[in-house]
Amino acid sequence: MKIQQHLHWLIYPLFFLACARQTAPTGGPKDTIPPILISTLPKHEALNYKGKTVELNFNEAIITNNPKDQILIIPSVGKDFEATAKKDRLVLTFKEDLKDSTTYSINFRDGVQDITEKNPAKNLKLAFSTGNYIDSLSIEGYISDPLRGKESKEATVALYEADTFNIFKHKPSYLTKTSEKGIYKLENLKPGEYYVYAIEDKNKNLVIDSKSESYGFLKDKIRLDSNASMVNIPLVRLDNRPLKLTNYRPYNTYFNIKTSKNLASFKLTPQEDEILLSSFGDDLANIKVFNTIEDKDSLAVRLEAYDSVNHKIDTTLYIKFGKRDAKPEAFKSTAPTMRVIGTKGILHGTIGFNKPLAVINFDSIFYQIDSAKIVPIKPEDVHIDSLHNIVTIEKTFDKVLLKKPEPPKDLPKKADQPKLQTQPPAPATAVKQPGSGQKKPAPPKLVDYQFVTGKGAFISAELDSSKSLQTTVRPSTLEETGVILVQVNTKAEHYVVELLNRDFKVVDKKRDNKKITFEDVEPGEYMLRLIIDKNGDGLWNPGNYELHEEPEPITFYKNEKNLPSFNLKANWELGPLLITY
Repeated sequence: MKIQQHLHWLIYPLFFLACARQTAPTGGPKDTIPPILISTLPKHEALNYKGKTVELNFNEAIITNNPKDQILIIPSVGKDFEATAKKDRLVLTFKEDLKDSTTYSINFRDGVQDITEKNPAKNLKLAFSTGNYIDSLSIEGYISDPLRGKESKEATVALYEADTFNIFKHKPSYLTKTSEKGIYKLENLKPGEYYVYAIEDKNKNLVIDSKSESYGFLKDKIRLDSNASMVNIPLVRLDNRPLKLTNYRPYNTYFNIKTSKNLASFKLTPQEDEILLSSFGDDLANIKVFNTIEDKDSLAVRLEAYDSVNHKIDTTLYIKFGKRDAKPEAFKSTAPTMRVIGTKGILHGTIGFNKPLAVINFDSIFYQIDSAKIVPIKPEDVHIDSLHNIVTIEKTFDKVLLKKPEPPKDLPKKADQPKLQTQPPAPATAVKQPGSGQKKPAPPKLVDYQFVTGKGAFISAELDSSKSLQTTVRPSTLEETGVILVQVNTKAEHYVVELLNRDFKVVDKKRDNKKITFEDVEPGEYMLRLIIDKNGDGLWNPGNYELHEEPEPITFYKNEKNLPSFNLKANWELGPLLITY
């Protein structure tokens, strides 16, 4: 009975806790209206403000959303401020005094939301001055990934004035972020000259980490005496760190050279009359050198290596190999990516390997059309990329061989029959002839339209040989492919038009031609990319900050819906598609 009499004393504290807890109301229609700003202190465009806080009042209870990232203050105060939301009021408190005679602009983006449905306040901005004048100039533009033709969301765009400013070391004072559409606008700027750059600031430290972050820049200053628009910047990934030789030593059956970052190319030159076989290793920061100097303890070699921003290593090192017995890595190859264009009689494709090639036995590589027709592959049909261990085959043959002959009414005389290859040609070698007495591998059992690499067709630097492989490669017909016509509108002297598939891989490309025809294209989804080739080398130059070189311009074809991709159907001619720069 006594417990029942005093039960209310236990219930009251729970009641008060429930009242104190601030939660969103339940029931009723969903709140879709964002908070509305009622007043600010200081007022918008106020002059001579000397306070250390900014206060905003709204028509409903609000919360903050990641304020240190969402609220952008120009000139930057970094993260030296606190954002406190209490009921319908937001207070920003600065840890340091604001600069004299300076216009401050605050963009709240999605940093303020209502407490019920987290609707962000729209277009919430505030500008005020600690002096007697409000700066009103602006710079705006578009930030994008040039190679994919897509906007860069949440990229940081920054300005600086001093020539001694280093974008890899210093933090900017003027900055903003791009919208979901890659658009930015820096407002309330004073007249002057500015450098502009952009960064994919993944670690949010406002300094470029070129190892992991894309960035872009304009090489020349912008003189700002009126509003500037269309200040567009492409973001590219360029590792600007110094290039260093970090390690080199024997490993397993080869000698491994490691650099501080990926290389674009390298060259090894022995100081004695020796042949070295080398290639990139598991990545482009590793070089594998294979043992071709078994009669020497070591060999002096000059290494010349370059990265993508033209940093260079030029040094001499001594290569030697371990004495212990080690099992070589298995010799592996990628599946051949071959294609036969039946309308032209062209066989082309690539094969990749995990080791440098010492020998290619050409009598074991051919295209079998049927039991009576063989297209041989000869040394002149093959290009070897020794750095990346890639073999490219480009063979042109008589397309008549692909036609199925009609049964003749009368058998022709033997002298009138066409002369066709029924056996592979004599051996030919890409690097050196195989040792004498080598057994010729037995030809595999064949069926129609087979690209064949017989056993031992490829022999590696460690003298292990490839396995036999057959790949069905049926010739394409006119009815199975399509044609894309392209019209280029540019005043540039040199340019490259690339046909890309949906994975942004280059299918075909043409240079310096304003009327282009891409023929024998397989049905699918494609894009067109125009590179303005300023240096005329046929390649895209990504630029170099140290040399004040901007990336070569790129633009994409866009259809009437402003979309870059288009579909090609079989037996279809598409175009002409206009691409303009």
